[in-house]
Amino acid sequence: MDKRGYAIIEKYTAPFVQLVLEKNQQRDVFIELSQIKEIFEETHLADFLSHIGVNQAEKSKVLRLFQTCDTVLVNNLIEVLIANGREELFYPILLDSLKKIEKQTNEFEVVIHSVEGLSDEQKARLIPLIEKKMGLKVRSIKEHLDKSLIGGFAITANHKIIDTSIKRQLKAVKEKLK
Repeated sequence: MDKRGYAIIEKYTAPFVQLVLEKNQQRDVFIELSQIKEIFEETHLADFLSHIGVNQAEKSKVLRLFQTCDTVLVNNLIEVLIANGREELFYPILLDSLKKIEKQTNEFEVVIHSVEGLSDEQKARLIPLIEKKMGLKVRSIKEHLDKSLIGGFAITANHKIIDTSIKRQLKAVKEKLK
């Protein structure tokens, strides 16, 4: 996408996110947009909405299916996009809105990479440590099992990494021996 495209997306995203924060609906809107994002990813709906062979009426019809959402702000955003003939921008606006909400609230999904799954107790003990070390609030935890780590874990959130895995430690030793 070119600069003009990003500028158009920003024209919709910035006021939408500002309104979400003013109305203190960031939690509900974030959950709803995340669910819609999953649907878009599973069905490749963004490709359908941006396809030049699909007429405006069909795009509007599909996008209106998401207006059954509980959040009035999301419904209004969809209506504005349809009224302006910008249905194809819904997915990029959705992604940008999610990023902006995370940044404004400083709440992020944390991904924990480990050899084995963590218990609820272990996760509960990790949350305050993650928040302190990374300087953020944990919105949710997603686990990713990775046998190549050998032991320990790696935590990623907001482009930050805490890596205590044995794999990384062995790699560091190998580098020192060179």
